[in-house]
Amino acid sequence: MSGVTQFVAKAIVPAAVGVSFAIARKYLKPSVRLSESELSALDARFQQTKWVVGVSMIVVAVVFAWTTHHLLVLLNRYFAGSDGPETSLRLWPQAATWWFFPGFGAVALCWEMTLQLWSAFGQADTARSYRLWSDGRAGFDCTRGLRWMALVIAMPIGVFSVLALPMHTALRHQDIRACGYAWADCKTFDYSRAVEMTRIEGFRDRDGKLHPRAGIVLDFADGRRWSSADIGDFRKSVDPVLSAYLIERTGLPLEQAETEMDIPKTNGGTSKSPGNKLGKAP
Repeated sequence: MSGVTQFVAKAIVPAAVGVSFAIARKYLKPSVRLSESELSALDARFQQTKWVVGVSMIVVAVVFAWTTHHLLVLLNRYFAGSDGPETSLRLWPQAATWWFFPGFGAVALCWEMTLQLWSAFGQADTARSYRLWSDGRAGFDCTRGLRWMALVIAMPIGVFSVLALPMHTALRHQDIRACGYAWADCKTFDYSRAVEMTRIEGFRDRDGKLHPRAGIVLDFADGRRWSSADIGDFRKSVDPVLSAYLIERTGLPLEQAETEMDIPKTNGGTSKSPGNKLGKAP
């Protein structure tokens, strides 16, 4: 069964590409239809130009992706400035969070931006001829298709990325300040109210397989729980600086569990009897 699943997974992408091209050829007809003789003449004219355009699109895509990614990271750091000067450590969202929009945006917009830059340098007629030739050879309006991709796919991803800008966790001298998605109110966890601290290895999927995502879980007297594994990249081990800091601030021993689900819930400030998967961390 696993072999069939792997085959289907590998076949989905080329099948999706083929279906997308078929739909585009049916519904996104070129705005201007060139005859075969006109296309042949442009073939000779753009034989060398197409390589320059291809390289230019790659350069534009890389510059767009890097610049947009860098801007998102800077904004995420900027919004964390309200934590106060007493902040000792900060935990940031997964690095991949800031690559989704730059990646999809680069794919959807590099063609449009290349044409616009080409036109801006006084060669608007040549850029238009190249677009018509490209559409004619592809069999559909590539520019309009990519614009729809930018509108339907890249723009929503961009909105979701903007909503993630305030996400971070600040470990301050007296408490932990965790700020979530879409400018929701930040939650504060006082170290003095922590009753148990556990290091976890990861999480289990539906089949029970353990996936590494190490973190430290703090349980508090009011029944709330905070986990460092909820933010940041997947890691096989906990940052020793983070664990040392939390041990210092809470004064609690560091327990050990495979997953967060294996940690007994606290009740009225007292931990339940640990199960066989819970023990002291080495």
